[in-house]
Amino acid sequence: MFRFNDIVTRIYRSLMRRLESPAKGYQQRIYNNFENLYKHIRKGDVVLIEGRSEMSRIIKLFSNSHWSHNAMYVGDELIKKSRPFRDKYLNQFGDHAKHLVIEAFAGKGVIASPIRKYQDYNIRVCRPFGISSTDLQTVIEAVISNLGKHYDEKNIIDIALMLLPSWLNPFKKRSIKTCLGNCNDFEVICSGMTAQAFQRVGFPIVPGLKPTGEDDKNLKKNPYGAKLVMRHYSQVLPRDFDLSSNFEIIKFNIIEGGKFDYKSLSWDDAMR
Repeated sequence: MFRFNDIVTRIYRSLMRRLESPAKGYQQRIYNNFENLYKHIRKGDVVLIEGRSEMSRIIKLFSNSHWSHNAMYVGDELIKKSRPFRDKYLNQFGDHAKHLVIEAFAGKGVIASPIRKYQDYNIRVCRPFGISSTDLQTVIEAVISNLGKHYDEKNIIDIALMLLPSWLNPFKKRSIKTCLGNCNDFEVICSGMTAQAFQRVGFPIVPGLKPTGEDDKNLKKNPYGAKLVMRHYSQVLPRDFDLSSNFEIIKFNIIEGGKFDYKSLSWDDAMR
């Protein structure tokens, strides 16, 4: 005899399996050269992913963005001798354990995965500009500390509701400081987890701006031209790392290598 909670759990797991199934019509825009990626990516870089699941399609629709998911690149950080689960990751991933990302998924929670899994996906590498090595290590450790946590599905629902037109939104307009989802120590979403780690060291992603008077003496020293308001990490989306003026876009496939001769490209006349 099933208890009510068992039935709900089964329905939820079935729904998650459906939402994580591949959606039709996915198109990879460019081949990912992973030899170049390994040369140019650094620990602490944020990797944006255009997912191919039904869940990803929904997130892309309500966020009006190509990017439905993000992960943090930690490289070989988890297989250093001082790490408690070093052998686990070496046995699980072999040589790919040198190039791991940490990410959060509905149904799986926070896990470590080889970045190679995104070989056939549209991805973008974003690098925090000007962050100190000490602060960057703090950010990395903060993300690592989330391993094993559950995914906060309520956060995704609340974000979707906030992005609806006001006449469809059943809630009052919330401030940028409002916590979305459950916001406890045991549940996260991918972008919120990453944002919270950067906020620990005061590194801005897409902060809110507070109007400043023209006579403010500090205005000229402030690149934003306004006082900043820290946006709650639960409201940060993968697209925000792409839009942020504080993250560099690392074009690892071609530009970072410094070799690109468009005159030598071979075109199929039938496709032009």
